[in-house]
Amino acid sequence: MKYYRCGTVLKTHGLKGEMKVKSYSDFDRFYKGARIFFKIDNEYYEEHVLKSKIVEGYYMITLEGKEDINLIEKYHSKDIYVSDFERLNELEDDEYYYSDLVGKNVYNENNELKGVVVEVREYPKSHYLVVRNDGKDYLVPFIKVFIKEVTKDKIVINEIEGLF
Repeated sequence: MKYYRCGTVLKTHGLKGEMKVKSYSDFDRFYKGARIFFKIDNEYYEEHVLKSKIVEGYYMITLEGKEDINLIEKYHSKDIYVSDFERLNELEDDEYYYSDLVGKNVYNENNELKGVVVEVREYPKSHYLVVRNDGKDYLVPFIKVFIKEVTKDKIVINEIEGLF
Protein backbone atom coordinates (compact mmCIF):
# COMPACT_ATOMS: atom_id res chain seq x y z
CA MET A 1 0.00 0.00 0.00
CA LYS A 2 1.22 3.50 -0.78
CA TYR A 3 0.60 6.49 1.49
CA TYR A 4 0.19 10.18 0.69
CA ARG A 5 0.65 13.09 3.07
CA CYS A 6 -2.53 15.08 3.58
CA GLY A 7 -1.80 17.08 6.74
CA THR A 8 0.39 17.75 9.76
CA VAL A 9 -0.43 17.83 13.46
CA LEU A 10 0.65 21.29 14.64
CA LYS A 11 -0.06 20.78 18.32
CA THR A 12 -2.31 19.13 20.85
CA HIS A 13 -5.17 21.15 22.30
CA GLY A 14 -6.68 20.65 25.73
CA LEU A 15 -6.77 17.50 27.82
CA LYS A 16 -9.38 15.54 25.84
CA GLY A 17 -7.18 14.47 22.93
CA GLU A 18 -7.91 17.22 20.44
CA MET A 19 -5.24 18.06 17.84
CA LYS A 20 -4.77 21.16 15.68
CA VAL A 21 -4.10 19.99 12.10
CA LYS A 22 -2.93 21.84 9.01
CA SER A 23 -4.52 20.26 5.93
CA TYR A 24 -2.72 19.92 2.59
CA SER A 25 -5.88 18.89 0.81
CA ASP A 26 -8.47 21.09 -0.84
CA PHE A 27 -11.35 18.94 0.37
CA ASP A 28 -12.34 17.57 3.76
CA ARG A 29 -10.05 14.67 4.69
CA PHE A 30 -10.85 14.77 8.40
CA TYR A 31 -14.57 14.00 8.51
CA LYS A 32 -16.08 11.74 11.20
CA GLY A 33 -15.04 8.15 10.52
CA ALA A 34 -12.21 9.07 8.11
CA ARG A 35 -9.35 6.57 8.03
CA ILE A 36 -6.00 8.32 8.44
CA PHE A 37 -2.45 7.14 9.13
CA PHE A 38 0.49 8.42 11.15
CA LYS A 39 4.08 7.46 10.33
CA ILE A 40 6.27 6.77 13.34
CA ASP A 41 9.68 5.07 13.00
CA ASN A 42 8.91 4.05 9.38
CA GLU A 43 5.67 2.30 10.39
CA TYR A 44 2.16 3.53 9.57
CA TYR A 45 -0.47 3.49 12.32
CA GLU A 46 -4.13 3.59 11.35
CA GLU A 47 -6.55 5.81 13.24
CA HIS A 48 -10.14 6.95 12.71
CA VAL A 49 -11.50 10.46 13.20
CA LEU A 50 -14.12 10.70 15.94
CA LYS A 51 -14.80 14.45 15.77
CA SER A 52 -13.69 17.27 13.53
CA LYS A 53 -14.28 21.00 13.25
CA ILE A 54 -12.59 23.91 11.51
CA VAL A 55 -11.30 26.76 13.64
CA GLU A 56 -9.55 29.73 12.01
CA GLY A 57 -8.59 27.71 8.92
CA TYR A 58 -7.24 24.69 10.80
CA TYR A 59 -8.86 21.38 11.65
CA MET A 60 -9.37 20.42 15.26
CA ILE A 61 -9.73 16.65 15.31
CA THR A 62 -10.20 13.96 17.93
CA LEU A 63 -9.38 10.32 17.20
CA GLU A 64 -11.60 7.37 18.13
CA GLY A 65 -10.52 5.88 21.44
CA LYS A 66 -7.89 8.59 21.98
CA GLU A 67 -9.86 11.19 23.94
CA ASP A 68 -6.97 11.83 26.33
CA ILE A 69 -3.95 14.03 25.73
CA ASN A 70 -1.63 11.25 26.98
CA LEU A 71 -2.80 8.98 24.13
CA ILE A 72 -2.10 11.46 21.34
CA GLU A 73 1.11 13.19 22.39
CA LYS A 74 3.09 10.76 20.20
CA TYR A 75 1.39 12.35 17.16
CA HIS A 76 2.56 15.90 17.96
CA SER A 77 4.31 17.39 14.88
CA LYS A 78 3.69 14.21 12.86
CA ASP A 79 2.44 14.13 9.30
CA ILE A 80 -0.94 12.60 8.52
CA TYR A 81 -1.38 10.29 5.54
CA VAL A 82 -4.10 8.61 3.55
CA SER A 83 -3.66 5.35 1.69
CA ASP A 84 -3.68 5.06 -2.08
CA PHE A 85 -7.08 3.36 -1.90
CA GLU A 86 -8.80 6.48 -0.55
CA ARG A 87 -6.65 8.72 -2.69
CA LEU A 88 -7.45 7.13 -6.02
CA ASN A 89 -11.18 7.05 -5.49
CA GLU A 90 -11.82 10.71 -4.72
CA LEU A 91 -10.49 12.87 -7.56
CA GLU A 92 -12.11 14.05 -10.75
CA ASP A 93 -10.10 14.43 -13.98
CA ASP A 94 -9.20 18.09 -13.42
CA GLU A 95 -8.41 17.79 -9.67
CA TYR A 96 -4.96 17.34 -8.14
CA TYR A 97 -3.44 16.54 -4.81
CA TYR A 98 -1.11 19.20 -3.45
CA SER A 99 1.59 16.57 -3.10
CA ASP A 100 1.32 15.91 -6.86
CA LEU A 101 1.92 19.59 -7.67
CA VAL A 102 4.70 20.40 -5.20
CA GLY A 103 8.11 19.79 -6.79
CA LYS A 104 6.95 20.16 -10.39
CA ASN A 105 8.84 22.52 -12.68
CA VAL A 106 6.77 25.39 -14.07
CA TYR A 107 7.21 26.52 -17.67
CA ASN A 108 5.56 29.27 -19.66
CA GLU A 109 4.01 28.69 -23.07
CA ASN A 110 7.43 29.34 -24.70
CA ASN A 111 8.92 26.43 -22.72
CA GLU A 112 10.98 28.78 -20.52
CA LEU A 113 11.53 27.47 -16.98
CA LYS A 114 9.90 29.88 -14.52
CA GLY A 115 10.64 27.96 -11.30
CA VAL A 116 9.45 25.06 -9.18
CA VAL A 117 6.26 24.69 -7.13
CA VAL A 118 7.19 24.73 -3.43
CA GLU A 119 3.73 25.04 -1.90
CA VAL A 120 0.02 25.33 -2.68
CA ARG A 121 -1.85 28.01 -0.75
CA GLU A 122 -5.57 28.28 -0.23
CA TYR A 123 -7.19 31.69 -0.32
CA PRO A 124 -10.94 32.42 -0.30
CA LYS A 125 -11.24 33.02 -4.04
CA SER A 126 -8.73 30.49 -5.38
CA HIS A 127 -5.78 28.23 -4.79
CA TYR A 128 -2.32 29.53 -5.67
CA LEU A 129 0.89 27.80 -6.63
CA VAL A 130 3.92 29.23 -4.85
CA VAL A 131 6.60 29.11 -7.56
CA ARG A 132 10.18 29.65 -6.41
CA ASN A 133 12.78 31.04 -8.80
CA ASP A 134 16.23 32.26 -7.69
CA GLY A 135 15.13 32.52 -4.06
CA LYS A 136 12.01 34.59 -4.83
CA ASP A 137 8.47 33.28 -4.51
CA TYR A 138 5.73 34.09 -7.01
CA LEU A 139 2.02 33.34 -6.67
CA VAL A 140 0.31 31.80 -9.69
CA PRO A 141 -3.47 31.39 -9.48
CA PHE A 142 -4.39 27.73 -9.98
CA ILE A 143 -7.26 28.42 -12.37
CA LYS A 144 -7.78 27.54 -16.02
CA VAL A 145 -6.96 31.06 -17.21
CA PHE A 146 -3.38 30.63 -15.97
CA ILE A 147 -2.85 26.85 -16.03
CA LYS A 148 -2.55 25.54 -19.58
CA GLU A 149 -1.48 21.99 -18.79
CA VAL A 150 -0.45 19.75 -15.90
CA THR A 151 1.54 16.68 -16.89
CA LYS A 152 3.38 14.03 -14.95
CA ASP A 153 6.60 16.06 -15.22
CA LYS A 154 5.65 19.74 -15.41
CA ILE A 155 3.09 22.52 -15.28
CA VAL A 156 2.69 24.85 -18.25
CA ILE A 157 1.26 28.28 -17.47
CA ASN A 158 -0.14 31.15 -19.48
CA GLU A 159 2.29 33.85 -18.33
CA ILE A 160 0.92 37.35 -18.29
CA GLU A 161 2.94 40.53 -17.85
CA GLY A 162 3.85 41.15 -14.23
CA LEU A 163 3.38 37.57 -13.04
CA PHE A 164 7.14 36.99 -12.65
